[in-house]
Amino acid sequence: MSEAAGLTLAEGVAHDPAGLAAVRKRATPMKILLVDDDELFLEFAAAMLRASGAVVETCASATEAMAALHLDDDKPAQDFDAVLIDIVMPEVSGTELCSLIRGHGGYGDLPVIMISATRDMSLIDQALTAGGSSYIQKPIQAATFAEEIRQKIAAARG
Repeated sequence: MSEAAGLTLAEGVAHDPAGLAAVRKRATPMKILLVDDDELFLEFAAAMLRASGAVVETCASATEAMAALHLDDDKPAQDFDAVLIDIVMPEVSGTELCSLIRGHGGYGDLPVIMISATRDMSLIDQALTAGGSSYIQKPIQAATFAEEIRQKIAAARG
């Protein structure tokens, strides 16, 4: 029993279930879908996220990502904390993929973080207008990348 609070641990948990839930949530690793046609960047970014404890699934194309997200079938939506998408990709652009994700009923509140080396503001604006939650400029900063993703997820979820 805590003399200062006058509560046993069990009583304290009963009075603060949200605090316990917050601890559990921190203990659960982020689950990220990372989509980029640049294999080197895909490996590097995935390694940075995994080093921070995240679970990362990678896709080298929008078509692979559509399959991973079950956008073309009747399977339930995947439980990702966020999708990180390169804006400029061949065949299906990141902007088009973002729009498809937003059109799927199971992903309305999923943070979609757009990533690109482009400096073309019209492409970035199009990606955000298509439903991108936020944007990260390449090259990424290895030391802060995972924390930046956590912050963007938190901001997108309000």
